Amino acid sequence: MKRKRVLPLCLGALFVAVPAISQEKSSITLEDLVRASLARNRGVLALRQRVAQAQGLARQAGVRPAPTVEAEGASGRPFGSVGEEQFSAAFVQPVDTFGKRKGRVNVAEISVALAEAEVEERSVQLAYEIETGYLSVVYERERISVLDRVSENLRESRRLTDARVREGDAAPLEAQLLAVEQSRADAQRADATGRLIVAEMDLRRLTGLAPTDALPTIGPPTGGKAALPLEELITRAKEKRADLRTARLLEQQGGADTALAKAEARPDVTFSARYAHNNTRLDNQYGYTAGGALTPLREQYNTLSVGVSVPLMTQRRSQGAIEAAVAGAASARLRREYLESSIPLEVQSAYERWNAAMRTRDMLRDGVVGQSTRNLAVVREAYQLGQLRLLDVLNEQRRLTDTEISYLDARVGVARALADLERATGGLLP
Repeated sequence: MKRKRVLPLCLGALFVAVPAISQEKSSITLEDLVRASLARNRGVLALRQRVAQAQGLARQAGVRPAPTVEAEGASGRPFGSVGEEQFSAAFVQPVDTFGKRKGRVNVAEISVALAEAEVEERSVQLAYEIETGYLSVVYERERISVLDRVSENLRESRRLTDARVREGDAAPLEAQLLAVEQSRADAQRADATGRLIVAEMDLRRLTGLAPTDALPTIGPPTGGKAALPLEELITRAKEKRADLRTARLLEQQGGADTALAKAEARPDVTFSARYAHNNTRLDNQYGYTAGGALTPLREQYNTLSVGVSVPLMTQRRSQGAIEAAVAGAASARLRREYLESSIPLEVQSAYERWNAAMRTRDMLRDGVVGQSTRNLAVVREAYQLGQLRLLDVLNEQRRLTDTEISYLDARVGVARALADLERATGGLLP
């Protein structure tokens, strides 16, 4: 399954305020990672084998009933009746009636389409899980990057403050405040590191990599997303959603099962043809040959018979199977109607979340992050002039760190919201 633009353009500029991820020469795209994962995922491979199984059953469903050849011989020699001999051969051909073979083929072909739809649905779900797992890894890596930068600034400030304390230019309390703040940042980084390890393990599980295998370096996402009207997104979802396609196929299969059950309730016809040869010697009966010799009389004759066999049965013998097939068709129809009514709401919900996430990101970018950075610079300058306390600087630093983390949350939130929208619409957006 191709994932050319799995993440929005906003994720490409995800970390303007923080250092970018270093890329190795062997970096791959998220599309390559998804494709390789689908190729080795045993769950997907098992579903593909079910497709092959369904295709084999579909070929078998078209096989006609096999004819039967019978041969039979009889002799009276073992019991002393030397003159009794019989031989017969028969050909018997069962014939499907009332469209049974066509019904079996129809059901089997729908089963193949169902297996293919199941593979597609699982592939889309796995691609979505890999995408969100990758986003979790990216988020935790960049959160660590933010905290590392903050910790490095605090470490440098603490070094300068310790020097000022030794010279008597600063109170020891300032060094203690910086030490506490640095420990706080280190604790946050340790938490982020633990979350990163968990996120990487989940991504390895989804991609089929062993715990000892290194995660491939994924290149930055490229391409943008064109805004589509909500009505067009809903239309795309109704056309592309694999679960809706499966529901429609199940409804078709229910109808085909019902038709086949009704056909199976009607009798088949069996045609037969039999050749028989009978040779009997008449005891104590003699006659003369053309040459005048006395010879025992024999009776020989050949017969050819044809027949038709029809079992006596009514639909009542298959009433249970018919009722089960009808109920299955009704269940599939209700499921299809439910999806058709709920999919527009799912798409609209994902669409609104995407718009809300973009508005949040834009507000943080335009009115919060830049201003918070400038505020910290002003507070530091005032502290150096002796107009503010160190505690004021630390509080402003905390606010800036929280703002950057919130901005990171918002940017990743846009990517996740778009991934949800793609899943709700059943595929990539143009």
